[in-house]
Order: sequence, then C-alpha cells, then structure tokens
Amino acid sequence: MFFLEANAAEAYCALGDVSTAALHARRALSMSANAAETFRAKSVLALCLSLRGNMAAASGQISKCDGLARRNDPSWSHDSYVLSVARSFVLANEGDADGLRRAAADLRGIGGRDDYVQYAADVVSVQAYVLSGQIDEAVCLGSGLLDCGSSRGRWMMRGFLLSLYLDALLLRGEPRRALAVASGIDLPTPPIVCLEAPRALAFLMTADYRSALRVTQPCLRRVSELGLRAAVAIMLVRGVAQYRLGEHVRARRSLTDGLRMAARARLSPALIIGLAAVDLRDVAEWLGDVTPEAAEFLSRLEQYRGSLPNPPSPSVVPVLTSREESLAWSIYDGASNKEISEKDGVSVNTVKVQLSTLYRKLGVSTRKQALAFLDEREFFLPPVDEQSSANE
Repeated sequence: MFFLEANAAEAYCALGDVSTAALHARRALSMSANAAETFRAKSVLALCLSLRGNMAAASGQISKCDGLARRNDPSWSHDSYVLSVARSFVLANEGDADGLRRAAADLRGIGGRDDYVQYAADVVSVQAYVLSGQIDEAVCLGSGLLDCGSSRGRWMMRGFLLSLYLDALLLRGEPRRALAVASGIDLPTPPIVCLEAPRALAFLMTADYRSALRVTQPCLRRVSELGLRAAVAIMLVRGVAQYRLGEHVRARRSLTDGLRMAARARLSPALIIGLAAVDLRDVAEWLGDVTPEAAEFLSRLEQYRGSLPNPPSPSVVPVLTSREESLAWSIYDGASNKEISEKDGVSVNTVKVQLSTLYRKLGVSTRKQALAFLDEREFFLPPVDEQSSANE
C-alpha cells in the first residue's frame, strides 16, 4: 500500500494537482516502514509545499529529508528527482541563482537519459538566468524548450516554464509579445500555474489598468485553489493597477493582503520577479508611509529592475482612442494625409489636426518619431484575441 500511495502522490505532483498529491503523500508517510520509505514520502511533501508556495514549511521538510539521508545513505538526497525539484523552488525563492545552477547540474546527473529529468534541469536553468538578470538567455532557452511541444517534460514543469518565459519577456520590455504568447496557448495549464498574473502585468506595462483588473477578477473566486505564489502575485498586480487608477482604498487592501500572505509563507520578491517589469517606485513610496515592510518588499523588486542590463522602459503607449489607433496604423502603412482623408471621409486639415493631437499624446513631433515610438513599444504586433484572453 505504501508504494501505491507514494506512486500516486508523485503522479499527481507531475500533473500539478498538489492537494491530491499531498493527501496521498501523507497516507504514504503513515504507512512507511523504514527510513527509505519515510524519506520518499517526505520528499513528495516537500515538493507539494514548495509548489503551493509555502516555502517555510517546504524548507523544513527538505531539512528533515537531508537529515534522514545523512543518517542512512547520503546518496538519497543527491539522487532524488522529487527532492531536487523541491529544493530548486526553495532556492528560487531565496534568489540563489548559483544554487539553481548547481541544482540543474545535480538533476542532469540524476537523469541520465531520462528526458523529463533533463527537461526539468533546463527549466531550473531558465529560472537561474532570470534571477541573475540574463534575460536574453532565459528567453532563448525558454523559447526552445516550449517549441519542443508536449513530448518533453512533465505537465507541471512545462506550466512553470511558460510562466517563467512570460516573466522573461516582460523583463525584456515586450508586454505585447507576452500577451500574444499567453493568448495563443491552446493547452490547459496545471491547476497550480496561474497565467493571469503575467498577463495582467503585461497590461500594466501598456497602461491598460482596467484590463489588468479584468483578467484577474476570476482569480479572486479561486484564490484557495492557487498556490501562494500565484495568489500573492494576483493581489499585488491588482493593487498596483488600482493604485494607478486612483482607487487607493482598494489598492492598499490588495497590496497589504498580498504582502501578508508573502510574509506568512516567507515568499521573497525573487519568486514574484515578473513584477519588476513594472516601475514600482511611486507605489513603494506611497505604501511606505503606512507599511514600511511593504515598501521594502517592492523596493527590492525595483532594485532588481535597475540591475538588468536593459531594464524595461517605464514609458508605455498611452491609451489611444479608436480614431488615434486608426491614424497610427495609417501612417504605419505609409499613407499620406490626402490618402487618409479620402479613406476616412474627412478633410486634409482635419487629418492634420488629429495627427497633431496624436503626436502630443505620444510626446513626439513628427510622423517618423511617432512610428519609432510605437514600433519600439510593439504597438504594431498582431493584436491579441481579447475575447480568448477573457474566457481563459
């Protein structure tokens, strides 16, 4: 019965169904007859806790596993795929990029020719790249792994890779590309992985705060189903969006609730690194008057943002009217003022006035500068299917 329960726990972990996995792991632990079986059950519990984002409890379980290995067989710790993955999540929370590189090397040593273990090692390497600020490398490796299709990697690790990849795109200043990737996902993600947070961050970067709130609204009804990491990210993203919209009472409640959850589970900013894609200085200063710990948490994210070789630009495309968007696409297509006037049924003088209004909103003075401004901010990428995003 122990082996049935232990195998079931590991299988549910691979599927990202952490609650069911933890239930089977506890049953296995109650049936363990020796130190080796206890080690295996506690390893799965450590992974479940780390996946849920409860890093304090996960660290405790990992320490117990290491203690069992020292007293019985040190190779248990080195050769356990489950414990190595759990350890990698804890190292990511600590912001230990060098530790993650060692964890990736350990996984490669464990796996031999097992493709899913090698895939997990590569995912850990992507996390190390992100934490060390090597964003181009993270995007390159992450893109290659995702292109492998579903034939490599367990579902849970692929889900985390996708979340990491979206974070890397945001940290490189490509919110529209991140939205396009998120909306193009045609496979369900594991229950423990929440893609609404990076999607909302992308909307924050494009100053579309209402959309950031819209895509995260359904998450509030299932916060208990999400891992603490995802729940904290959702609350912080919503708080920033509410603050930028002037909804200060709601913003303070969202931000303080999210930061309280982070403190209870000992979640560090390193595990919510995608939030550093957004300029948080004004939010940190505003919160600092009431909650110094919150300001310090956000300031650490801002420090990471400043350490990036090419931090994402705080400038975003202002929210344009439908007429202004039409004008932007017309000049992108190379249409003259006369051609625009004939197409839209207005006078040339009206087109000139409307273009002047568009230029002022963008902070530019010429057509060429407007094109450069919009192109740098990926305005002309294919539009995201908003209906699909809203239904996911």
